[in-house]
Amino acid sequence: MKMNLIFPLHSAFLAIPLKGPAKAVYQELQHRLKNFDDILRYQNPESPHLTLQFWKEVMEIEYYQIIPQSKKIADTSSPFTLKVQGVSTFGSRGEDRVLYLDIPFSDELARLKKRCPWPNIDPFTPHITLARIKHPQKFAVHKKKIMKLLDDVEFEMIVDRVRLYAEIQGVKQTMLQDFIFA
Repeated sequence: MKMNLIFPLHSAFLAIPLKGPAKAVYQELQHRLKNFDDILRYQNPESPHLTLQFWKEVMEIEYYQIIPQSKKIADTSSPFTLKVQGVSTFGSRGEDRVLYLDIPFSDELARLKKRCPWPNIDPFTPHITLARIKHPQKFAVHKKKIMKLLDDVEFEMIVDRVRLYAEIQGVKQTMLQDFIFA
């Protein structure tokens, strides 16, 4: 599918997509939270991912550098299994803003991130967002119940590609290209 890209691209990112059984587990975890729809804004269940690199804006010249750099990352990487274990939150000013899945330290993931040639503004904290918290005060009231629903989270995912996404024609997290590992 050939897309007509209009530059600058917004909210572009290179990520590890969840596929197959890992994606199904992710969707089931979101389903467990349905009683809290008024508090949570869910990550798109069709594009769960672990972000390696984020660009708020990408100009055309940068895009045509990102493509071969991403291919090089894939060409120098081998498939591996990544563990997902536990759930946490982060936020600001004492309020939780994001509910996410934890990724324990992984040598393979650290090596993959190190292959990314772009500078990081923030330290790399690998995680998979489940939902953004719309109402932090309401979330605080229900946090124990929500965390209990997710206290058994533990699964593995196959990492065999990185995927480039961007917001295209107002659609966030539109897949642009896969880069399959060698």
